Amino acid sequence: MEGLDAFQRKIVLDRMSSIFRDPQEILFEQGEPSDSLFLITQGRVRLFQTLENGEEFTFGISLPGTILGLAAVVADRPRILSAQALGAVVLSTMKRKDLLDCMSQIPSFHWNISRLLAILSIESIERSGPMALDSAFIRLGNALRSLARPCRDPAEGIEILVVDGITQQELAKMVGASRSSVAVALSEFARLGLIDKRRERIEIRNERGLANFIVQQRNH
Repeated sequence: MEGLDAFQRKIVLDRMSSIFRDPQEILFEQGEPSDSLFLITQGRVRLFQTLENGEEFTFGISLPGTILGLAAVVADRPRILSAQALGAVVLSTMKRKDLLDCMSQIPSFHWNISRLLAILSIESIERSGPMALDSAFIRLGNALRSLARPCRDPAEGIEILVVDGITQQELAKMVGASRSSVAVALSEFARLGLIDKRRERIEIRNERGLANFIVQQRNH
């Protein structure tokens, strides 16, 4: 919405509607027509791809503020990923026709969409390049940092970063490693005092230390 006046914002917002999805509900599936985009306003969404042998590969967990399906909608291409609500999810959605109408009517909106697509493309390249060479330890560390959300620790009264509601199996799919490898890596992070781990909850107690660990591993 950057650069849009109140009237232009209203035009865009009037084309959007809110929808709710229950935990584990599928938002869309790979191969489907890309007729709508989604903006996550509450909850988390897992993006994954199903291979020909039936195996699932998790690409990531999307948090509030993330737009899903933008590139495929603009390009009018079938969806290459599926999306599943991890918990109760609230989204704003816009039909492809409405998106294209807004882009043609509002130059600033068109520019914002083009810039966002460029940013997404650059971020994808930046992630995929190093990750192809990274070890499972590094990929897991980066995944934890990207998934973590600020949370106040009631016992200590300090703000910590928390990854919750995600199993070790889901983390394994996300980083392309075995569940046992993820378990070993998490135990090592805990031994180093970087995290505390419990069932489906990981607390990052030393974010700077985790970041330094990733850098050291890459330079090793």
